[in-house]
Amino acid sequence: MRHIELLGEKVGQYKRVFYDLKKWDIDRLLPIWVSDASIEKHITFHCFRHTYATLQMAAGTDIFTVSKMLGHKNIKTTQIYTKIIDEKKRETTNKISFK
Repeated sequence: MRHIELLGEKVGQYKRVFYDLKKWDIDRLLPIWVSDASIEKHITFHCFRHTYATLQMAAGTDIFTVSKMLGHKNIKTTQIYTKIIDEKKRETTNKISFK
């Protein structure tokens, strides 16, 4: 089965993309997706979600949208990703030195 087949047809604006996709399915498919992408690092479901959220925040997606996309009930759960982005900004800024 090709990975794109999992998506199916778009039904509506507010319908789930991966309707009825269980964690077991992700645990089974994620290693295949990682291998197909030639990624050698062991990636777990949690790592996958964490990377997705961090990339969304780095791309400028607002924290409320990321929170909803991850299904967080409390915005404080999502705030950990803003700390990661702030740390990356500091690291980047510190790379510049004036001599």
